[in-house]
Amino acid sequence: MTRLTLAMRDIGASLIPRAVRLAILGAGVVAACSTTIPPSAPASDSTPSNSVSTLPSTTLTALPTSTAVPTAMALPTLISRCVRQGSAAFPGVVEARPDGWFGQSEIATPPDFPTTGGQVYGPHGVEVPPREGPSRLALYETFPANDAYFTSRIEQSRKRNGKPIAVTVCGEATKVWLTESTGEVIVGWTDRDKSDVLVANTADFTVQELVDSAESVYDCCG
Repeated sequence: MTRLTLAMRDIGASLIPRAVRLAILGAGVVAACSTTIPPSAPASDSTPSNSVSTLPSTTLTALPTSTAVPTAMALPTLISRCVRQGSAAFPGVVEARPDGWFGQSEIATPPDFPTTGGQVYGPHGVEVPPREGPSRLALYETFPANDAYFTSRIEQSRKRNGKPIAVTVCGEATKVWLTESTGEVIVGWTDRDKSDVLVANTADFTVQELVDSAESVYDCCG
């Protein structure tokens, strides 16, 4: 062999082991990758689908039935207050009183008060006399105006430990006298040229209700 041929043979011989080593190394790398990296899942079709995914069906519960809104009840006729026409007053009528209460009897002139009279109101079947007490409303009127009768009733209330409560009747400052031992409530006020006193009982009236009744008194014949 020529010297050139021998040299090439030596070079090839030295290269073969290195190639073999590279091949073995490559195989090892492939084997290592195959054990550490799991095979990828098949790629999903990225093409948009015309189908629409449906949500799980649910059963609709029945909607609660609407509650009917109560209609407004008829309101009672508004009672006018402090209706006063002209300078002269007439015998009065108490308009604000418990349902089913009507005029039951006229009040005879009380002793010592010849110019005072009035009317007793109460439910059907109430007995008069007595003209005062539970289930009774007594209106006393004095012509011409004079506070003497109201003053006499205040003295009677004081003797029974009655207490005064400041109120206003048709713009006039006055007092309700409350006797707790009997439940009696009394209020007095002036209506033009007459003096009025209203007597009731806490079994039927509060102080405010008594004032409301006083302000509802109007001329029966004016």
